[in-house]
Amino acid sequence: MNVQIRVHQNLYEEAFRDLRRPHPFAYERVGFLSSSTVQIDPEHVLVLLTHFHSIPDDHYLENPDVGACIGTEAIRAAMQRSIALQAGQIHTHIHEHWGQPHPSSDDLEGVPPINRSLSLTSPNQTSGYLILSHNSAWAELNVAKSGLITRADKFTVVGFPLRFLQ
Repeated sequence: MNVQIRVHQNLYEEAFRDLRRPHPFAYERVGFLSSSTVQIDPEHVLVLLTHFHSIPDDHYLENPDVGACIGTEAIRAAMQRSIALQAGQIHTHIHEHWGQPHPSSDDLEGVPPINRSLSLTSPNQTSGYLILSHNSAWAELNVAKSGLITRADKFTVVGFPLRFLQ
């Protein structure tokens, strides 16, 4: 299955700005992007990112072993938003480098359980996690209605200029 993600340039820049703000104790910030899924045909899915949701400072937990640790309040808010809006929720953060980002061992351990919970709250929409770098993106998604967990094939920032992050 071919899965493409699209985000408007203004939303992409809003998320990037927020995720780069310093936090009182966490090394990095986390946010959620709401998503809406369109099944183009049986083999093609388009995931549209529609809103960015910043996590309040007091929803982070102090954990010096990881870059950022969010608490149950942040996860509960994402789940409630998913149900209320019938929108997927995509956990996102930045790896501050150029080139293709990849999940760290902490990402691989901590984020998939959150995504499993989020995918159950709104199974008709796509949830997952997205890692941004300065010029690229990586995403693993629980694709709406399919039960499929897959990586996104393309990430497009819609605006001028049109950007394809690989």
